[in-house]
This record gives sequence, structure tokens and C-alpha cells, in this order.
Amino acid sequence: MRKSKLLCVLLAVAGLVPTVATVDTAEAQESSCFMVTPSGDYMDLSGLCKKNPPPQKPKPPKPSAKARYAKQSPSYPILSYPSEVNLLAFLRVIRYAEGTDSSDGYNIQFTGVRFSSFADHPRRVICSYYRGKELCSSAAGAYQFLETTWDDVASSIGAGDFRPEWQDRAAVELIRRAGALNDVLSGRVEDAIAKVSPVWASFPRWYGDYSGEYGQAVVPMDELVQEFRRQQQIVAASLPRSGRVSSR
Repeated sequence: MRKSKLLCVLLAVAGLVPTVATVDTAEAQESSCFMVTPSGDYMDLSGLCKKNPPPQKPKPPKPSAKARYAKQSPSYPILSYPSEVNLLAFLRVIRYAEGTDSSDGYNIQFTGVRFSSFADHPRRVICSYYRGKELCSSAAGAYQFLETTWDDVASSIGAGDFRPEWQDRAAVELIRRAGALNDVLSGRVEDAIAKVSPVWASFPRWYGDYSGEYGQAVVPMDELVQEFRRQQQIVAASLPRSGRVSSR
């Protein structure tokens, strides 16, 4: 028995009797479900295909949110600046994210209230509402130090008051504790931002992170990187010409 006849017998037993020979070639190929017999005729097998569709390929698993956004990370040119330029630029980025980059930023408390004395941390808890929830904080200064955080870091660096220079020094100490100081000095700003995100709630953990370490609104990573690049240029331009390093 020829193979085509054998196939017809098997299909008949299965209750699927194919239509032979009269199927148009283009029509059969368009259906993508046919068989060419030894005589050159086209056998329509669409009935069999409908009852026994080919298995679908499994869909690849969706990448995690962190992996998805890592792939979307924009690339920025690598700029070469002295470590002091990078450090000062990064401190300004923190103030930018915390909303204290104004001329009186060292005098700002939580909710924007101003204080006047640098004799000590204001040590005042202020409450406000955010998304229907009451939030209370003692955050103060250019880097929004909590009272307890300031007491801890001030004792480490020997700060005698809350003057701007001590606030800057305390911020550097917090960056160091977070393991991000070398990243900052080397200009690896994305790595530095991610590492200090548990310290400053306005910082994201990665590209596309909009809730941060504490589930509140953050400044997008790309915006912070752009601000860092901008501040690098501003700080470098303020240095003596001998202290500048050109971009590469």
C-alpha cells in the first residue's frame, strides 16, 4: 500500500477524511496545512490541524523590574575630573534631590521651615501630610539630617555646631559609611546614588525606580546623573585653570 493511501486510511479511522487532488496549490500553501501526494496532488489536512493544533512555544519569563530598567539605562560619556570636583558635585546633587539647593539650603527643615541658629541641630519635629498620611520628621539642614543621625555622625567627626562646613563634612561621612565614597571620587555616579539610597530617601536604587528604599517619591536616576554632569562643569569652572581636567 502506498504511503498516501495508508495516510488516508489512518485519517479515515480517526474520523478525518481529507480532500484530495482538487485543492488549489496556492490555497493549500496559504493554509499551511497540506500534504503533497506521490502523484503531485495536494491533500487538504486543515481538519486534522484544527483538531490537533501544533504546540505553542512557551513564552520566555518576564525579566524583573530591576533587570528591565537596567537594560534601558542610558549611556553617558565618561568625563574625567579631579576627585574634589566629583565630591563637591555629588554633594550638590544630594541637595538638589532633597530640595535644599537654594542659597539658604543649610537653614531648611522638613516641610521647608527655616531656622536661624547654627549653634546646634534645631531638634524640632515637624509634621505634615503626604498622600493622606501624617509624616513627622526632625530632618534639617542641607542634607536633611535627622536629629539622631546628626548626633551619631557629629560625634564621629567632632562637629561642635551645625554650621554649613560641618554639615558638608557630615554628609561626606555618611557617604563613606554607605561604601560609596570611592564611587563618588571616581565619578561613578550611578553606583554612588544606588549605595546611598538608604541614607537619602529622595534617591532611587536603579533606573526606573520611582519609590526608592522607603516607598516614597524619588528623583529619577537619569535626572540625577544629568544634574551631576552639570555640577561637575560648574565646579570645575570655578577652580583655578591649573586644577581643571578636561573631559576625555
